[in-house]
Amino acid sequence: MTIDPFSAAASLDELLTQTEQALSFMRSRDGGHADGDPGELLRAEGAAADGLVRVVAVQGGRLESVSVDPALAGAGWETVCEHVVAAANVALAELDARVTASARADVDALAARLGGLPEQSVRQKETFGRAMESVVARLNRNGEPAARADRPA
Repeated sequence: MTIDPFSAAASLDELLTQTEQALSFMRSRDGGHADGDPGELLRAEGAAADGLVRVVAVQGGRLESVSVDPALAGAGWETVCEHVVAAANVALAELDARVTASARADVDALAARLGGLPEQSVRQKETFGRAMESVVARLNRNGEPAARADRPA
């Protein structure tokens, strides 16, 4: 069986290209939703004061909205502010959990896409090595002595 060294090298190049594409795909998902929709930011809601205060936090650690039920109007500013802070902390903690889960999903997806690459790489290296041995053998058969390491260049 004759192995073309150029096709073996092309296969190695293809393997590297696939790896770069997988990494590029995973990077492009930054800012995306855990279900893979890159146009939607992750968000989480937190509540305090039995749901009278609600805060929505979005990916990037920003608050999207804060709502305070008018029923808290008589509670005083300090109390309302404490509830807002509590609701914001709940929302940010939930958002952090979702971002972590999304990152874990991204890592798992990358691992799945790249999982077979080490074995494929070994096979490609072996194919390339056999191709190079074939080239050297053909050169030797055609009367060309193989280059020796102990000869000066």
